[in-house]
Amino acid sequence: MVVSAVKAAFDSLKADFRDGRFPVVAGRLAGESLVWGDRLLGLFRTAGRGELAAVDSLARFWVLRYRGMPVPADLTGAPAGVGFVLAFTAFPYLDVMMEAWELSEPVAADAGDCLRLHCLFDGADEGSVVTAERVGGGWRFDMMPLYRDKVRALDTFIASRFQGDFDAFLGHYVAEHDLDFHLDQAWRPLAGA
Repeated sequence: MVVSAVKAAFDSLKADFRDGRFPVVAGRLAGESLVWGDRLLGLFRTAGRGELAAVDSLARFWVLRYRGMPVPADLTGAPAGVGFVLAFTAFPYLDVMMEAWELSEPVAADAGDCLRLHCLFDGADEGSVVTAERVGGGWRFDMMPLYRDKVRALDTFIASRFQGDFDAFLGHYVAEHDLDFHLDQAWRPLAGA
């Protein structure tokens, strides 16, 4: 009974992603994804080139993409879930991955308000485990394992198309989308952060 409720809640979360209801998604996150979302917001405000070079490609892409706009995104006061969702969806070509994930069997016996389930990708178990936490009458999800899967997919893409050169990838993305983009600004911490 609990497992079917968690699976239904995850399917609902997938629909929220698909329909672009990102504030709703941000409110349905839990665990490590919120910790990482908070860290991402900090990186967005204060990280310089060295610190950004040390984080994963998806986080780096998100920060640079949104700091490099003519007017950088204003995320003052944004909750941690927003930071996570913005990075999770930053490279839109990976959004199809969300549709391919589905929860399977629990990793261990039902723990009541916290349940860990195998997450299949296109029906195959690739080792990802998603934690669901019951909060009130609903379920929240730690999406960090799926974030890591997206990072691996982006890294594979950059390696195959750009020989692992992140700067070449970013330059291509900006040119392909004809973005008004300020690269020097993107690599600098936000003024007044």
